[in-house]
Amino acid sequence: MITHWVDTTTDEEARALDRRMWDFVTREDPDSTAISQASGPPSENGEFWSHALDRIKDDPDQRYAMARRHVPLPAAWREMAIALRTKIRKARKENAPYEILLRELHHLAAMSSYAGYGLIQRVPYTRIAGLDLAYDRVGFEQLPLLGVTDGKCMVELWGEPSNHTTAAELYAEMLAVDLKRIEADEQQEKAEPMDHLFGSWNDEYRVGEPSAAPSSPEKRRGLLDWLFGRGTRS
Repeated sequence: MITHWVDTTTDEEARALDRRMWDFVTREDPDSTAISQASGPPSENGEFWSHALDRIKDDPDQRYAMARRHVPLPAAWREMAIALRTKIRKARKENAPYEILLRELHHLAAMSSYAGYGLIQRVPYTRIAGLDLAYDRVGFEQLPLLGVTDGKCMVELWGEPSNHTTAAELYAEMLAVDLKRIEADEQQEKAEPMDHLFGSWNDEYRVGEPSAAPSSPEKRRGLLDWLFGRGTRS
C-alpha cells in the first residue's frame, strides 16, 4: 500500500492515498460515543511528523528526507527548501560545488507551483516531477517557495532566465484536465454515503423478494421513517 505521495504514479493511486488520509471514518469510543475522524498524514514512529521533525531539524539531510515523505503538505515543501538552503550555505562557505543542490531547490519550487494543497495531492507525483520545469522556462520570480536570495544565487550561476512563470501557467491545459477530473471524483465521493444508505434500504426492503410468511401482514415503513428512526412495524 502506498503511504507517501512521492510514490504515486497514477491518478487513482493519488486519489486513494488522499482519501485514506482525509476521508472521515466513524468509530465508537469506550463510552459508545460516535466519533468521526480523519487519519491525517502518516506518523513518524507514532508521532505527528512536524513534532518529530523538531528533533532532527539541525540535520539538513534528515530534515529533507522526513519532509519529503510528507509533501505535498505546504509545510513539507517549505521544510525541504530550508534543508536545501542550509546545505547550499554550507557548500558556499566551504567553496564546494552546490549547483546540484540549487537545481533541486528550483525544481522543488517549480513543482509546488502546479497547484495548491487540496488539488495537487490528487495528481501523481511522478507526472509532476517529470514535467519540463527548467530554470530558463520557469524562472524564479513567480515561484512562492523561493526568496530574493535564492533568485540572486540562481542568476549568479545561470544568468537571467528567458521567462518568469509557474508550472500552473506553463501547463495550463494539463491542469484544466486535472481540475475537471478531480471535481468529478469529488462529486462522486460526496454521493457515496447517500448511495450506501439507499442501497442498504433497498436491500432490506426489496420488492417481491421471497421470504417466510409472517404471522400477520407487515407494514413497510416510509423512507422518512427509515431515515429518522420513526415508525414501527406492526
